[in-house]
Amino acid sequence: MQILCATDFSKAAMAAADIAAALAKKLQLPLRLVHCAQDYIVMGDLPVVVPDDQPLREQLKREAQRLRATGLEVVEEFRHGNASPEIIDAAAEQPTKMIILGSVGKGMAERWLLGSVAERVAEGASVPTLIVRQPDLLRDWLGGEAALRLLCGVDFTASADAAIAAVQTLVTLGQVEVEAAYVRLVEDHIISKEQQDARQRDVWERLHAILGDVPVKVHVSDVVGLPAAEFLRTADEQKSGLLVVGTHQRHGWQRLKAPSFSRSTLAHATANVLCVPSAAGLPETCIPSIHRVLLATNFTDVCTEALRHAHGLLPAGGAIHLVHVCHEPSSGINPVIASEVYFDHSIATTKARGEAEVKLKALPASLLSVPGVAITSEVLTHHDIAAAICEAAERRGADVICMGTQGHSRTGVALLGSTVQAVLAVSHKPVFVVTPPLS
Repeated sequence: MQILCATDFSKAAMAAADIAAALAKKLQLPLRLVHCAQDYIVMGDLPVVVPDDQPLREQLKREAQRLRATGLEVVEEFRHGNASPEIIDAAAEQPTKMIILGSVGKGMAERWLLGSVAERVAEGASVPTLIVRQPDLLRDWLGGEAALRLLCGVDFTASADAAIAAVQTLVTLGQVEVEAAYVRLVEDHIISKEQQDARQRDVWERLHAILGDVPVKVHVSDVVGLPAAEFLRTADEQKSGLLVVGTHQRHGWQRLKAPSFSRSTLAHATANVLCVPSAAGLPETCIPSIHRVLLATNFTDVCTEALRHAHGLLPAGGAIHLVHVCHEPSSGINPVIASEVYFDHSIATTKARGEAEVKLKALPASLLSVPGVAITSEVLTHHDIAAAICEAAERRGADVICMGTQGHSRTGVALLGSTVQAVLAVSHKPVFVVTPPLS
């Protein structure tokens, strides 16, 4: 195992190398210092002057010697090629605990076209990447001279769990004041105070399950715009010296379709950022376990069957959260008829919500009590039923979404309902679809 630090010999890179050396000594790991020189390009039959790499090799050697003076084992490596893929490949070639890079700010135009080496490495590496922007804070923390204020982004996903696991490691290295921020993107749906308190409790339980008894201060907020902007605002307010975020490492069209929280944080944060990929929190040989199931129900017969299967997913015990979503109109309707629509619909929604609450309470009673399985329920109102189901799954920390569908066609092909299809299209969690038994 090693700490990998890439350098271009700039002031920012040297500061990052100092942090990498201090971290490597703390973890009792060797430091691998890498410099990537650009390959020269041959254009047709034009004469080529091959650049002399010797000055760069000498500079790399001097930087390695400077770091060895602290008593650390340092391995230097000179590579050719594009910096970001070379750094990613270097980390993959040998067991690597963390990649550490310095970062120099870029203008919006340059970042839009190319991004930065640090951002591209963080998005592509299979190990955590630390982007050093405030080295003094990290140096004082690793030296035991000051506590580090840390803010971790959480959202009930595998990448967030990986980020929390990384925080657990950081806590062992020095005094850390841990805070967590959960930012939920909303459109026009306003949640109640009780729902907000429940979400804050769910976030704390998720943190406690991974961090144990580490004290954590939790911030919960809803935003209409970019969640990353709210996260960074919280970081500025709390004067956080290190931001820890997970990443799904989406690329291409997926990243354009859903703006990346981690990429936005990396691009605009002024603090140090530790970006943790999902793979870093879950070993490849580890089999995922199911502890919480969210069951979306509309009270048809197949939903009772789905509840039986939800119990079957929890042989070792766990929790089932029943959710029913009452549809409400979107605010985007014609304002001329809006008041009439909302008036008529509010009466129907209130009635439907009351009926749903009664049915939800009666539904678990239709099955035998299963020891070790707790059942909770809630009724939601939302203009997008599939979105409400997915949001509830994230908020409750569900490992699986369980849903029933109406049956089979004459040819035996399952007819998935529109809500099931919509959930399958947008959910980041596994979806267990239950069809009624063949008669």
